Amino acid sequence: MILIALLVPVLMMALLFGMAAFEEFLFLRPTSTDDPNPPADEAQTPSP
Repeated sequence: MILIALLVPVLMMALLFGMAAFEEFLFLRPTSTDDPNPPADEAQTPSP
């Protein structure tokens, strides 16, 4: 009985961490390609 009482919090934490990882896998964040500022190496310089 004591073993069950010790295992339940561990299993709940594992379930919570697993669900968070599964949610990140299901709902991927979009890549930041819609950045309004161009990268530094592709910045356009004004023409003289």
